This record gives sequence, structure tokens and C-alpha cells, in this order.
Amino acid sequence: MLSSRNRISVVSILDNTLGVGTSMKGNEQAHHCPFCHHHKKKLQVNLDTQYWHCWVCDAKGRSIQSLLRKLNVDIRDINKIRDVYGDEAPSTQKEEFVVKLQLPKEFKPLHQKPKGFVPIFNQAIHYLSQRGITANEILKYNIGYCEDGLYGGRIIIPSYDGDGELNYFIARSFYEDEKFKYKNPPVNRNVIVFENQINWSEPIVLVEGAFDAFSVKRNVIPLLGKFLPTKLRDKIFEMGVSEITIMLDSDAIDDSTKHTEFFQKNGIKVKNIIPSEKDAGDMGFEKVTELIKQTEETGWDDLILSKLNNL
Repeated sequence: MLSSRNRISVVSILDNTLGVGTSMKGNEQAHHCPFCHHHKKKLQVNLDTQYWHCWVCDAKGRSIQSLLRKLNVDIRDINKIRDVYGDEAPSTQKEEFVVKLQLPKEFKPLHQKPKGFVPIFNQAIHYLSQRGITANEILKYNIGYCEDGLYGGRIIIPSYDGDGELNYFIARSFYEDEKFKYKNPPVNRNVIVFENQINWSEPIVLVEGAFDAFSVKRNVIPLLGKFLPTKLRDKIFEMGVSEITIMLDSDAIDDSTKHTEFFQKNGIKVKNIIPSEKDAGDMGFEKVTELIKQTEETGWDDLILSKLNNL
């Protein structure tokens, strides 16, 4: 059994991470689930055994530390939990669960203007306007925002798969003094972002982030980083994509070169564009479009030269 002092410490960390919980019988706490975002408190955490489980999406684990790690919580809070319970016991079974992702319950679409004066709505619209994102794109991608909650003060950019099911969302703070700019859902990134917007019979463009994609506007897929998700790789081959433009950030020359070489070896034409200064998201639509038009197909000699320049 936990001492009163340790119980207060653990509950405080859970409340700060998941929102204020409700005490239940059996020394359990009920919280809103950060994985499925159900409107009721369906995630239960046993403060004695540490076992946690969501009754809606079946997310579960054997230790509070594992829950906090999935949510990218500050290591200092994780260490406090370890001080209370000790090191995690090694598990012989891998914790696996399938999460049906949902948008945060506080999500509000930005194409629906609220009545009256709502400063946070105006702040969100202003931020997107500064990034060159239009009202048409807000509607097309169902971009929204959260006033409060786990994703409060953030733009929410949903991504849907080919069947129209939510497969990811990007949550970006629209306050520049926010330390952590992104707080994305704790789900696997092996997804095809904006898949429902892609025409696989035409050339596609690969970029790093969602805001880079908005500078390209059409038939563009963010990688959510520098690496190629296996689902996207397999889909490209399955759909017989014949031309790809790769436009990663200027610090990803090695990665873009590897991707280019991989696709070329598999018979796909590639334009490998490496921005010399600004990233695609900062360049804007007109400059990115002109750069893509002006760039010729990358040849083997271009690849060799790129590798030599990075030795």
C-alpha cells in the first residue's frame, strides 16, 4: 500500500499529465484517455499494482512509468514514479494494443467561426495566415484548434487514410514562447499522412512536415520526419507510382540521397530537391512551385556528386 505522501505525489503527476482524475474504489484513479480521447473518464490506473487500462480503446500497461513514457512526459516525473515504486519488473510479454485514434474532445474546426469575440480563435487563424495557409486549406484538411485540455493552445491538423479514417494528427502550438512546439498523439507514425488527398496515378511529393506540405499544396505527403514509413513505401510500389519529388530540409541531405537512390533502383524517376536556405514551409507556394518546375530528374552523377560533397 502507498503511503499518503507517495499517493499524493503519484496522483499529482497523473493529474498534471492526464487532467484531474477521479478517485475510485480499490485505490484506483479514473482519467480521460489520451489515446482515444473518449469524453468520459475511461482510463483507470491502479495506484497499488500500477496496472492501467482504457475500457474504450483497450490501451493498457503494467506500470505507470510505461504510461508516462508513451506520453513523452518529462523524465523528472518518470523518475519520481520510479522513486515511489522502484524499477519496472521485466515483462515477458510485449505490451501491444490497437488504438482507434480520435481527435481531442476539445477539438473545434476553424472553418466554423464562433459567435462573439473569441481571442484564441483569432490567434489560431492569425498563426495559420502567417504560415500561408488559406481558408480553402482549413476546410480541405479539416484544420482545427483546442482552447484547453491536453492540446490547449494548439492547431490540430488531422490526417485521414484512404478510407477516410483518422490515422494521425499534428498538434502545433500557435504561441511562439511555448517550449514544446509539437505535442502529437502517442501512436505509431507508420502511416500515410493525408492519404485521402493523394492521386496515386500522378507524381507525388515527399516533404518532412505538414507545414512543408501546405507550401506544395497538391499530391504531397509529409513523412513526419526524415525517414520513409514502411506503409508509404509499400503503397508507392503497390500503386505503381512512376515519379517522385523529394524535398526534405537542408539538414537531411544524407537521408534524401538514400531515398532517391532506393527509388531509382526500383525504376522510379526522382527529383531530389535540397533547399539551399529556407525549408519548404518557409519558402511558400510560389517559390516551391517554381523550384519543382525548374529541377530536372536526378541522375546517378547527381547522386555521386551529392555523396562526395558530404564526405
